Amino acid sequence: MRIAMVHSSFAIRGGAERYVRDLSAGLAARGHDVRVFSRPSEHDDPGDQPVAQRLSDRVGGRSGPLRKVLNHLGDMADPTGLALADLEAFAPDVVHVHNWQGLGIRPVRRLAAAYPTCHSVHDFAVADPGNALGNRGRAKALDAMLAARSALLVRELRGITLLFPSERTRRTLLQHVPAAAGLPQRVVLLSTPVPAERRALPPGARDTFLYMGALSPHKGVGDLLDAWTTSDLRHRGTLLFGGDGPMRAEVEAAAAAHPSVHYLGYLDEAGKTDALRRAGWLLFPSRWPETYGLVCAEALIAGRPVLASRIAEPVMAAPGSCLLFDSPQDLRERLEQAAQLPPAEYAGLTASALADGARLDWDTHVEAIVASYESVRADRRVPETGHR
Repeated sequence: MRIAMVHSSFAIRGGAERYVRDLSAGLAARGHDVRVFSRPSEHDDPGDQPVAQRLSDRVGGRSGPLRKVLNHLGDMADPTGLALADLEAFAPDVVHVHNWQGLGIRPVRRLAAAYPTCHSVHDFAVADPGNALGNRGRAKALDAMLAARSALLVRELRGITLLFPSERTRRTLLQHVPAAAGLPQRVVLLSTPVPAERRALPPGARDTFLYMGALSPHKGVGDLLDAWTTSDLRHRGTLLFGGDGPMRAEVEAAAAAHPSVHYLGYLDEAGKTDALRRAGWLLFPSRWPETYGLVCAEALIAGRPVLASRIAEPVMAAPGSCLLFDSPQDLRERLEQAAQLPPAEYAGLTASALADGARLDWDTHVEAIVASYESVRADRRVPETGHR
């Protein structure tokens, strides 16, 4: 099968970007012909196919309020940039759209009119241009504008099958955009490929905490730094950061000021294994609802319980695998409690995490994605082309 992966950009190396790479590799290993189409960035792979910059990005400049406004308007109304001609030579049997923000919904709709198309729901962009529902409920006028925006997006997404990583994610989106219930959709439980040497690791240190992911304010990195540097743990614990992003300078400054804080850089596979071996906990302090949280899946597979914000409670984790906090102000107390947890209680959390991780099978996920592709193609009554 010829599969076109369409993703906005790899400028930020977050969970969605890693998933596109992992899924592409998993499909290619099964004999499928996979090609990635995205806007150029410094983290492109050599085989990626670039798409042109759209008009709204060319006139909006590189930063400032005009850029933000034009970016959101471009997502809704700009038909330029990604074009049918970009995929024409590849002639995909199916198009798999990941993040469409930055490419625009109109070009995606154009692709869906030409090819069987599905869309992995990595965030809540259909409900909120901020992706995280943070603008919902702030004011009646704003809610009305967001509802009108969502209605337009639902119309543009007709004929595109939505792939949700969990039932909870699907319910959350439908709660805010009930009309999305009329779109074709499937729940394909997410997983992540993990090498054998990073599965069911020996217990880590209870006073060692690991954050892996984008170093961004909305991920709770600032809250985590504030909690750690005002806690006694800064003298007797260890805080590890793995990742990159706009708050990298703040993390590096904290590491320079506090010997207990260590910035590990962007972690490759060996780096992840080493960090998870050292840590007793994974931290997931996001300020917004997360659709999944691939790093949490990795932690559970390794046997590491998760300390998370309640708003971002990992969907794949049982209650016995997590400690939750309700607000940034509660984070320091929760960290201190986790570091001093009685050994038997920590062992119970670890056992629960291992049980959760054992249920997360990557091969099963990839096969479910292939089945989704076949279903999308069958719904369009596309004949076999012989590409396998």
